[in-house]
Amino acid sequence: MGVYRVDVIVLNDDYSGFTKLLSSHGLSILLKIYSDTALENLLLDVGPSNHILKYNATSLGIDLSGVKAVVLSHRHYDHTGGLKYLMKALKDVNKRLTIIAHPWIFKPSIVLDESRQEFDKGMPYTNNIFTKFNANLILTKSSMQVATSTHYLGEVGNYYDLSRYKSNFYTVLDDGELVPDDLPDDTGIAVKVDGLGLIIISGCSHSGISNIVRHASEMLKENVYAVVGGFHMLRYDDNDVVEAANALMELGVEQVYVGHCTGFKAEKIISDTFKDNLHKIHSGFKVTFKK
Repeated sequence: MGVYRVDVIVLNDDYSGFTKLLSSHGLSILLKIYSDTALENLLLDVGPSNHILKYNATSLGIDLSGVKAVVLSHRHYDHTGGLKYLMKALKDVNKRLTIIAHPWIFKPSIVLDESRQEFDKGMPYTNNIFTKFNANLILTKSSMQVATSTHYLGEVGNYYDLSRYKSNFYTVLDDGELVPDDLPDDTGIAVKVDGLGLIIISGCSHSGISNIVRHASEMLKENVYAVVGGFHMLRYDDNDVVEAANALMELGVEQVYVGHCTGFKAEKIISDTFKDNLHKIHSGFKVTFKK
């Protein structure tokens, strides 16, 4: 049997809402996946900070030592910073954390334009820490099943050309040469809920949320009911936000839950399309998907 319910709990977002939880630029989302045979807990990303992940999880009464795996949507620090706490939490109860990510997870990430120069935007850990905590690190460019009716999406197809919004990203080759970075590691998770469709969980959507949704729908041959996460539209032209919102609507998306790097202006434009089906997430936000 498949999944009959998914609980989505935001452990960190840029916005804390009307809560006493912490917030910081970044994202971490816990998925509680219910099937007839199991309850499986997955994390998409771990936010920017060990302290925030620990504080918010503890405040919400969530024991992260029961996490089956963490999926990293991409390598940026604001999605990978809490890994040390999570690995230690599992090691303390004699468990080994499984981490699923793209092979570029250790590559440098650099942002260069006229207004900012960020030389170290990538993951704030080297491979040594994963060895120290005996983590089970699985690196793949391809999609893979990570729980019941749940898939890591792998590299996302470029159905809608949004490459212009990645023009200021760079990485470094093994020989030290600085080269453009089109962020091939940016991806998400898709969970199929029986009788409802796919629930897509994205991190930053550098690949384009419309690309991620279409990629998941075509790969899994399912309609998409809802999308949750950051859409990285701060630099989008208004017309491109409208086109992305229209693409989501055309792809059958019914509910949109936005936060992190989406941006207020983009959220407003998307709400013009989705009306009351646009929801703002925050640290501590919870939603249940079931038929």
